[in-house]
Amino acid sequence: MSKKILKLFIVLAIVGAACYLACNMIMNALVHSKKEVTTPNIVGKSLHNALEELSSKGFVLKKEGEETNQNVPAGTILRQNPVAGMIVREGKVIKITISQGGEMIYVPDLIGQTIRSADIALRHSTLVMGEVLRKFSVVVEKDIVISQDVKAGSKVDKDSVVNIVVSDGIPTGDMVLMPDFTNKNIEEAKIWAQQYDIVLNITTEENSDVAADTVIKQYPEADADVTDVKSINLNVTCSQATP
Repeated sequence: MSKKILKLFIVLAIVGAACYLACNMIMNALVHSKKEVTTPNIVGKSLHNALEELSSKGFVLKKEGEETNQNVPAGTILRQNPVAGMIVREGKVIKITISQGGEMIYVPDLIGQTIRSADIALRHSTLVMGEVLRKFSVVVEKDIVISQDVKAGSKVDKDSVVNIVVSDGIPTGDMVLMPDFTNKNIEEAKIWAQQYDIVLNITTEENSDVAADTVIKQYPEADADVTDVKSINLNVTCSQATP
């Protein structure tokens, strides 16, 4: 009985080996029957265009991975394998790596910081401080950032440049800058206007949430140069009439 099983096992092994060799020969024949083609250059193309081109030439596309790249737009092919110009059989799989675009950084809020603190904040965010402009201010203390040319919270590329404007303090000479009268009593504005011979154009409006005689709007805005201005406009709250 054991000899019969052994013979059966040998027969099955021989049949299996024969099938394997036959299949291998068939696959080799099929592979070698395919014509030779040259791999196209799809680096720098969009995924959609690359897929169309490869499909039309009998290639198969396979995405191998993605990488961030500051200089290549998202969705663009960075690398291919095999590289362009290789002689391969038709139906070859072309593996690609796609760009995710540049790494996007949120711009920090620099307003109210010193120049040094602003520079540190930018470096920490992998951004670069650009031009530092100075302007006189009666509102912001000297050497403190007044404004930035890329709004805080905006998304920009890594290593982007952010310019800032810094207070140079109280102006010297005859320059007159507009104070910030908002949320202050109108009497403060009257004293200032009298000092510089400026006329106040006052418009009143009712507002139960704000104390009477409080400035709620002004024009020009704070720190505007009003050296040659003859009048300014203020919106001031008034007491509500008793029903």
